[in-house]
Amino acid sequence: MPRWVAVTALVKNDANGLDPAGVRLVSVSALCVGMGASLGFLPGFLATSLRDDLGIGRGQVGVLVSLHFGCTGIGSVFGGRLTERFGARIVIIADMAIVAAAATFSAVIGEYWALLVAAVFAGFAYSLVNAGTNVAVGRAIPLSRRTTAMSLKTAGVPLMAVVAGGAGPPIASAVGWEPVVAVTALVAAVTAVIAGLTFADDRPPPMEKRTKVPLPAGFYWYPVGAFLLIAGSQPLYSWTIAYLEQALGAAPGLAGGVSAGASACGVVIMILSARSADKEGPEARLRRLVVLIGINCVGTVLVLVGEFTGIAVVALGAVIGIGAQLAAIGTMHAAVVDRAPDAIASATGITMTGYYVGALASPVAFGLLADATGTFAWSWGATIVLLLAALPVWVMAGQQRTVIPVGT
Repeated sequence: MPRWVAVTALVKNDANGLDPAGVRLVSVSALCVGMGASLGFLPGFLATSLRDDLGIGRGQVGVLVSLHFGCTGIGSVFGGRLTERFGARIVIIADMAIVAAAATFSAVIGEYWALLVAAVFAGFAYSLVNAGTNVAVGRAIPLSRRTTAMSLKTAGVPLMAVVAGGAGPPIASAVGWEPVVAVTALVAAVTAVIAGLTFADDRPPPMEKRTKVPLPAGFYWYPVGAFLLIAGSQPLYSWTIAYLEQALGAAPGLAGGVSAGASACGVVIMILSARSADKEGPEARLRRLVVLIGINCVGTVLVLVGEFTGIAVVALGAVIGIGAQLAAIGTMHAAVVDRAPDAIASATGITMTGYYVGALASPVAFGLLADATGTFAWSWGATIVLLLAALPVWVMAGQQRTVIPVGT
C-alpha cells in the first residue's frame, strides 16, 4: 500500500465496532461536513428574517441556497483533484477557514450582495470537505462498517440543521439574522483547529510518482442519480421552515422546532438504516437506496397535503422524508467508495457534481414556482416527480458490478 494511503489507515475494526481513533475521525468529519454546508442551509432557515430585513422575495432566498450548492457542484471535480494533490487534511482545514471568513464577511456587511459573495466562496469550498472526508473515512474504515461510517459522517449536516434550524429562526426574529451568521463563523474557525489536530498528514507523493486510476465503466449513473435525488429532496431542508411560517401560519419557534425535530429523528433513522445496510453487504446497498428514495416520496407527499390538513401531518412527513433522504445519502456515499475504491476523490467529485447541480436548481426553482403560483403545492409536487425519476436511474446503477475494495 502506498505511503500516502497507509498514513490515513488509522482505524481497526473488530466485532465491537470502531476503536477510539475511528470514532474521533468520523466524529470530526461529521462536524466538518456540517459546518461546510452551514451557509447553504442558513438562508432557508432564516428566510422570514431575511425577507423582512432585506426586502427580498422567496426566489431571492432560493438563489442564495442554489448559488451555494451550485458552486459546490461546479467545483466538485476540481475539489477532488485538489484532494488528490494536497491530501484530505489540508483541504478540510481550508474549507473551514473559508466558511469562517465568508460568514464573517456577510455578517459584518449585512447586505444581500454580501450573502451572495459568501455563498459563492463557501459553496466552492464545500467541494473540498466532501472529497476530503470521503477520502479520509473511505480509506480508514473497513468494508464491514462503511455505510455506518459514511452515514455518521453525513449526519453532520442534519445535526447542524437541528441546531441552526431550531435556534436560528427565533434568534433571528429577536435580534436579526447577522448574529446567527456571526456565530456560525466562530464555530467554523474552531472546527478548523479541531480538524488540524485530528486528521493525519496525508499529503501524497509528487504527481509524477502517482498513477491515475480511471473511473469504472458505467459510473455515469451515479452523478445522474445523485442529481435527481438531491433536486427532489433538498427543499425538505431549505423550505420546510418558511413553508410552515408562510403557508400554515406557524410561529418561527414552532417552525424551527419542527424542522429541528425532523432532522434529529432523521439522524436516528439514518444510523439504524446504515447499520442494517452494513449487515446486508455492499451488493445490497443500491437496492436499499431505491427503497429509501421511494420512502422519501411518501414523506414529501405528506408535507404537501399538510398544507390542507395541518402542521402535524407536515411534521410527520418531514420526519419520514428527511430520515429517508439522510439514509439514502449515506448509503450513496458508501456505494461510491465501493464502486471506485482506488479513485475515491475523483469518484466523489463526479458524483457530487451531479448532486450539487441538483442542489443549484432545486431551491431557487422551488421558491420561484411558489412565488409564481402563490402556493407551495406545485413546488412540492415538482420535487415528488424528481424523486420518482431517480428510482429507475439508481436501479440501473445497481446493475453495475460492485468492485471489491482495497484494504478490507
